[in-house]
Amino acid sequence: MVGNVTELGVPGPLRSFLRMAGISQKITAIDVMPLLARNIYMQGYEGGNRPTEFLVLLNRYVQQARELVTFASNGGVIRVANCQEAKPLLKILGYRVREECGKNDTTLETAEPERAFVTIDSGFPLAALEQTLQGGKTFEYGYPMTRVPIFFSESEWLSAGNRKDQRYSKDLIDTLLHDPEMARLYWAFSRLDPETRDALQRTVGLRELLPDAAVLDFYGSYVCLRSGHVLVPGGENAAPAWKSLVGANPDSPKEFVRALLSKDMGWMAAYFDVLSRTSRTQQARFTEGKRLRTFYDALRAADTNASATKGAFRPAPGLLLLVTRQQWDADGEPHVPGGVAVWKDILRQKSDSKLVRDWGKRANRLSTPEQLLQAMFALTRATTDSGPLQAYLMLSELDMRRSEQRRLAPETVKLLARKFELFSDQYRVFAEFPELTDASLEIFLDVANSVDHIDNTALRGNALGTLQANMGIWQILARQGQIPIARLNESWQGAIKPFVKIRNEAQVYEAGYASIGEVLRAATGKPRTSQSELIELLASPRQTNPDAKKAHDDVANAMRTVLDSQRLVSLDVIHGLGQGLQEKLQGKPVDPSLQSFAEQLREFEMPRPIFKGSERSEWAAGIYNNSHTDAEMRADVGKVLLSNASHGQIEEALGQLASFQRDTLVGLNYAYYAPPGAQALHNNPLLVRSHDFSAETVGGIKAVWQSSHLFGEGSPAGGGAHLVGSLADLPYVLAEIEQDFIVPENVQALIWRELVPGLMTSAVLPRWWGVGGNELHAITLYQKSGEELLTTAAQKPELREKVMLILADRMTPQRSERVERALRNGHVNEAVAQVTPADTLYLAAEFRRRSPEVKDAWGAAGKELDSLSQDHADEIDWSRLSRDFGVPHPTLAQTYTRELLNMAPVPAFAGYSSRLLAESWDSGNLYWARLADETGASPEVLNRLVPELTRRMVEKVFATDFEDWPALVRALRETGDEFRHSKVAVVNASGNSAAR
Repeated sequence: MVGNVTELGVPGPLRSFLRMAGISQKITAIDVMPLLARNIYMQGYEGGNRPTEFLVLLNRYVQQARELVTFASNGGVIRVANCQEAKPLLKILGYRVREECGKNDTTLETAEPERAFVTIDSGFPLAALEQTLQGGKTFEYGYPMTRVPIFFSESEWLSAGNRKDQRYSKDLIDTLLHDPEMARLYWAFSRLDPETRDALQRTVGLRELLPDAAVLDFYGSYVCLRSGHVLVPGGENAAPAWKSLVGANPDSPKEFVRALLSKDMGWMAAYFDVLSRTSRTQQARFTEGKRLRTFYDALRAADTNASATKGAFRPAPGLLLLVTRQQWDADGEPHVPGGVAVWKDILRQKSDSKLVRDWGKRANRLSTPEQLLQAMFALTRATTDSGPLQAYLMLSELDMRRSEQRRLAPETVKLLARKFELFSDQYRVFAEFPELTDASLEIFLDVANSVDHIDNTALRGNALGTLQANMGIWQILARQGQIPIARLNESWQGAIKPFVKIRNEAQVYEAGYASIGEVLRAATGKPRTSQSELIELLASPRQTNPDAKKAHDDVANAMRTVLDSQRLVSLDVIHGLGQGLQEKLQGKPVDPSLQSFAEQLREFEMPRPIFKGSERSEWAAGIYNNSHTDAEMRADVGKVLLSNASHGQIEEALGQLASFQRDTLVGLNYAYYAPPGAQALHNNPLLVRSHDFSAETVGGIKAVWQSSHLFGEGSPAGGGAHLVGSLADLPYVLAEIEQDFIVPENVQALIWRELVPGLMTSAVLPRWWGVGGNELHAITLYQKSGEELLTTAAQKPELREKVMLILADRMTPQRSERVERALRNGHVNEAVAQVTPADTLYLAAEFRRRSPEVKDAWGAAGKELDSLSQDHADEIDWSRLSRDFGVPHPTLAQTYTRELLNMAPVPAFAGYSSRLLAESWDSGNLYWARLADETGASPEVLNRLVPELTRRMVEKVFATDFEDWPALVRALRETGDEFRHSKVAVVNASGNSAAR
């Protein structure tokens, strides 16, 4: 511990205290009081200053614990030998002896319910005490006053409070329990680095900072004081601009920090924070010339009455996205897809947001990219997920991923922006495959618009589902390289064009049949294949070595299991019947064997309804319409095949096949992205069939092309859980369903609801079929080389400075200071524990780039990496490593392209919340790859290893707050240790355990 740190007594066993305070029991002592403070202000009050049940119980526990500490002997042990000695203890616990004491049947009963509840809830060993009262051995239970570190002295915190009621100022714990502002200030100080923390307390003072506790909490972790001045985004060159903007000199920390925190209801601090979080290159761009002020003026003017600290999460996530992801042209100007003139029209589009409408009125004044970027800064304050800012971010990503010669045409930008609210989630595929031309994008919008305007709801649902399923299959095969780049546009257009001008169900069937044929033709050279061959194709590209073939078979069989669990009819049956009906239309005789195919359609049966129609209307949340499955139950293609059916009857039978075809094609997508240990997919056989593409079961939803949402969860009267929406973002949505089936290993463990699907998506979507042994080994060597740099840096101050300069781009000042202090003190293991696998990888890669002349910093791993780089440069090229071991960033970078992004962890924001946080976590795949390499597993094993270990890691997460990154790192390494000791067994492609 460094800085001004003292100690405070916490009454009772620390484990019981943490349990009652809702704090992870795996934390270090220094984190006890900060997390207590955090939980008090976050969970302790509702409706202003009304205490919650959590705070009431915690308060009662503290008071009871103090009494028990007093009761305990000098050694901190509660010792009771008989019934007489137990009387004062039982009074404290809220119990009394039932009937006569000292008998075999002596029991305890509640005397004071409130005390008794706290006794049980805190884990007091009441059963052992009861055995003593029955005549057993002496009851002994350690109940000491536990000493934990606190920042500054207790008296300094007590004197900083403003409470007039001195009853609540006995000690720091009481003060925090009854003063949420003080609790928030303590939590905010805990996230500062020691030098900054001590300097603020000494120069500004706790009492003066108390009114700005919320601002310091949300936006203070990058406030960094060094040698008497504040470090500002953009460095020394930007200091004059910050002085002018804030109204105080960074060389006068007291005045600067007070002004920064108190100005504009927190928005100045929010601006400072997001700029601090971005790369040095971006900082230089945004602080260049007059940009710092002009962009802030636009941000501030958007709404001068709104606070930047209202609510449990930071507002305006678009501000972080804009600053982090803004693209720049070669001349240093902000990149504007399509040009400024196009965006004048886009800003004038109809909007529900007053802020957007106001900027639309002044759009004609915008003539330069800088002025447009000012508008985007202002629009970060708009509370919408589909406004011009979101379109700007999406189209910028899409445009900059293309070559300079193939930028989006202005008319294409205008079209994409005009349709953004309806189709924006679908645009991610265009960012993932920048080879798709403007024509391909425009054809998709034309077809999607055509399908979207089908009047019949059931017909539209089948068309939407079939089209999106085939788009999903195309995306998988293109991502796996099975559709050549030269054929991407041809195959994409061929997959979607058949769905233009759909008028009946027969046309849906024919369009789906033709569409999947075009996808298969691009991938295999032939338009038709069996369902089994299609599954083999989706499972992986063709494999040659035995290990890879075995891994491929595992993936393919897992997909088949999902299809079987969903009781989906084989495409062989569906297309066989379709061919027979087509031949019947042409007057050809029907193959008698098709009758057995027709009978397989009849094998699907809906479960018997548990509610009558009237009961369902009364208890269901809205009206549940299951017309899709009802239509499948009524289908009787066999009758049409055998009868002298009319042309219209045959067409109708073809239309009946459309529903079954849709389900199976959709099911293939579900099966491919199934999370490990999936429960819903294997225990709810109607999940795929019930996918509602046209919002037939839910009123009021217009954007059916956007990501799906789970509807009907826990409402069997309404038909049960099913997805409503499109297949866009399907990996995340399926993981979102399955996360509730993951049982935490620890009681009271906090696992972020948005974090888990992000982690699972990053584990399921990447595939490692093209990864070679050298590439896998390079991932290990990069991580080990980074650790070697840390080891050498502990001994060489000059090297340590270079190492910390690199790591500072990925860490808060607090974490950076902890690593540097550990290295300075020679505690290498402590330093390594503070960094993530991604940190060590980036450290090694960036050091090699910046200081190629330094050779004595490396150990054995670094030297081996040098040799590997010389002999196999193409295999371990950084872009290839990034593609194969990176994670998708559908929210952060608007695409499912896998990338390694060199960035610090993103905090939780309102709206995006932990989804952004999850996408900035890229250590998992890197660490699992290292485990596989070190245990001798082949790269193909990663296809099973990564999802399984990620799920196990989620089970082990024991966090306390929404930004508890140490909890993630801890769970990661605990899972790795289990794997190494064979507690987690994942069978590799050779049939042997990959753990050793």
